[in-house]
Amino acid sequence: MDKNKEIIELTETILKNIERQEFPLSNIVFRCARLARITNNQAAIDWFKYEQSGYPESPGGGIEARAFELARFGNRTFVKKEKGEQSKEYMFPQTVAEIESELDAAKEQMKVAHDHDIAISSANPEQFVMPHYGNTLERNKLKETIVEKSKKLNQIKSAYYNYVLGVYYEMKFKGITEDIFQKRKLIVDKALSQHLPGAMEKFVVVYENLKSDKPEDWSNALTSCRRIIKDIADLLFPPSTDEIEIEGGEKLKLDDEHYIARIKEFVKKNKSSKTFEGLLGSQLEFTADRLDAIYKGTNKGTHANVTQEEAERYVMYTYMLLGDLLSLYKPS
Repeated sequence: MDKNKEIIELTETILKNIERQEFPLSNIVFRCARLARITNNQAAIDWFKYEQSGYPESPGGGIEARAFELARFGNRTFVKKEKGEQSKEYMFPQTVAEIESELDAAKEQMKVAHDHDIAISSANPEQFVMPHYGNTLERNKLKETIVEKSKKLNQIKSAYYNYVLGVYYEMKFKGITEDIFQKRKLIVDKALSQHLPGAMEKFVVVYENLKSDKPEDWSNALTSCRRIIKDIADLLFPPSTDEIEIEGGEKLKLDDEHYIARIKEFVKKNKSSKTFEGLLGSQLEFTADRLDAIYKGTNKGTHANVTQEEAERYVMYTYMLLGDLLSLYKPS
């Protein structure tokens, strides 16, 4: 089974279990643990491990700091102020199974007491009197226990539900964006293979560089992106001796060096709307400025400070930019 599909099906099952109260929470925690494992979420894996086996204590007493952070995420913490002291944050460390067991025991004792009263009143209706003061105190304690344990379980249940719901929406959105990108990728790849096959070859090198763990390879990937943008400029609006007027009345040659200006001229002449021209122009300037800076740094024998995440982002910008530009290209 596809992993994404398996995750979505598991989240749907857990959400249904919680909403319909089909199983005790101590059973649902095992399914949540499995969800954490197959999504490779280490924080959630640790959290549900503590939910199952208990929260570990530190050598000096109290709950370990890491475990306490996860307890906070799991709705287990509360603030309490002792007389004459500042407010402090505490947590209840019992496992879900322990809380459910204590709740069931209190409910059973309350039921036994109630049944006992009914039995006595039925046998001796004329002699029946209300339970004595001691019994009333015991019943009040049982009621308090039931309310306390139920509240704790509801808090924990809410944390489980929100976690699973978050994973569900994340996977659903991921599927939507992957579908959209895949459709878009087919269009862009087809256009590149028809009009700019050399760019496809460069993108293969770019992807290989992105997989590396070396910053200089990430920088090289973006330098390749700059070359790809220049390639498409040469296709859409080849270098010429023409000039355009820019801000301040200055003239700018549409030669080989000014490839971004050439792309802008192409967009102006082939735009589908003013809005499209503005959006595409902003994206082009934003991407090109960063790629130019990296290119100049590389030519000087240095590598720009580029993270892998940033490199991936600019490769994506370049790819989508090519798709938008080629959508305007109508070769005669």
